[in-house]
Amino acid sequence: MRLPISAPIHAAAFRASNPPAVSSSRAVAWLAVLIAFTAPWGDMILVGGNPFTRWLTPLLAAVWVAAAWKTPPRKFPVALLIMTILILWVLLSAFTTVDFDRTYRRVLSYLQLFLVTLVVFQCTRNQQDWLKVLQGFGLGLWPPVLGLAYNVQQGIFMGDGRYSAPGFDPNDLAASLSLGIPIAWYLLTNTRRLRWLNGLYVPCASIAILLTASRGGLVTLAAGMLFPLWSIARISWTARVGGALLLAASGFAVSNFRDEISVNRLATIWSQLMARDLNGRFDVWVRGSRVFLESPLLGVGPGAFSTAISSDGGTKIAAHNTFLEVVVEHGAVGLALFVGILAALALGLRKQAVLEKRLLATLLAIWFTACQALSWENREITWAVWGLCACCPPMWRRGRMRELSGRLLLRSRAHRSRARGCDLFPHMSSPSPGCTGAS
Repeated sequence: MRLPISAPIHAAAFRASNPPAVSSSRAVAWLAVLIAFTAPWGDMILVGGNPFTRWLTPLLAAVWVAAAWKTPPRKFPVALLIMTILILWVLLSAFTTVDFDRTYRRVLSYLQLFLVTLVVFQCTRNQQDWLKVLQGFGLGLWPPVLGLAYNVQQGIFMGDGRYSAPGFDPNDLAASLSLGIPIAWYLLTNTRRLRWLNGLYVPCASIAILLTASRGGLVTLAAGMLFPLWSIARISWTARVGGALLLAASGFAVSNFRDEISVNRLATIWSQLMARDLNGRFDVWVRGSRVFLESPLLGVGPGAFSTAISSDGGTKIAAHNTFLEVVVEHGAVGLALFVGILAALALGLRKQAVLEKRLLATLLAIWFTACQALSWENREITWAVWGLCACCPPMWRRGRMRELSGRLLLRSRAHRSRARGCDLFPHMSSPSPGCTGAS
């Protein structure tokens, strides 16, 4: 009596559910790493009055196009398709603008930002590429930290004792650095490269955020700290001890910088909310809402928010709310597309393993929180975060691959022998060709 052979079934199921991944060349893969690295600190270096990333990204995109013939392009996910439609809608809404000069610059900016997400997505083909891009993004948050440290050492600060890095608004800097905390923690507990640098980022970024005295940054810092607590049950005891030491080091460092931190300003969060002030943001939001009601479908045009709500037509007034600025400039249709991108990215997390799902969900939560007080629809860091979420390979396939290939199902010696087509009991029947029977 011969036991049934099950190896072909497992092999067929493995091939059907896990098509072979397409690997890009090493040079092309590093294009995504370079874009992710420069996205967080592009505002620190200006070329022709614009961040140098506005010139770098089209150059890298041209390099990718020149090398794209070697590997077939990845199929667009739903989120990237909606981004494409949003760009087309931006081009359409530009015809209704009330400020042609600002709209012209904003349209070019949107095209460059779309290239950020597109190149990151197309150049990231597997888990190794994604981890490199994630590490590149984390390393890109170090220049702002060092820039702030330099200003602290030189005694350069803004009103109310607020420190920042060159080229950064304190609120933008605090929110940007908060995005790096869950990334640094994930890389610290899941990779062996640059572990000391990733571990050092957590206390350094925490101090930097508090030194900005940004009330919104304090909220995003709290959101960023949720990921270490969220993932504590899925890491080793060694990593838990290391995390506890990092938190202790962060507390010790904060106590050393308590004289430089504007605690009084941070303590006014609740009073500002109750007074409906937030440094004049409520007034801007009310005026923006009125402008939206005047042109609810197409909006006032890309980049024309300041012109539409300012009394003199020239004062640059930020919306201090990403969703308000989008709906005023691009109308209800533009807002629907913008929210659709977020919904598609969030739904795409269902295919991820638990830890990666929690990491990306935390990044989106920090970004969403920051957008309540910042205009981030036109920032490289926004589209880079979207690219990180869109290009992350479905991690659940790794567990499914182990199961179908027999590392989970074929654990016993009997199962392994049957998968090879061998007879575990040679005294009951003759062994299969090419098998000794004893295996």
